[in-house]
Amino acid sequence: MEGVFEMINIRTIKKLSNGDGLTLKNGKIKRYKSGYQVATNGVEVLSPEMAIQAVREFKGTCGIWVENGRYYVDISQRVSTKREAVEIGNAHNQLSIYRWRGNQAVIWL
Repeated sequence: MEGVFEMINIRTIKKLSNGDGLTLKNGKIKRYKSGYQVATNGVEVLSPEMAIQAVREFKGTCGIWVENGRYYVDISQRVSTKREAVEIGNAHNQLSIYRWRGNQAVIWL
């Protein structure tokens, strides 16, 4: 079937601990060696079931993280420079960006 792809399942989301997250591309976990990840929009949901539904609605290309029992599912993109990530993040009222290189880290805006 055209347009059908393998995607993470709900068990993967249920295994996330407080503060954990994933970046997905076409439903598969993706890790980069450089650049920055920045969200442009998303949803906040209260259960793994609702989170997997949001992942499906975003066609599997998004980021997920869990904080204090809430699941955040965002459409995000990878950019090369911190400056570009900060500009995009600020334009979309984001609280942070993610640095892939070295000791991967959240950078608060």
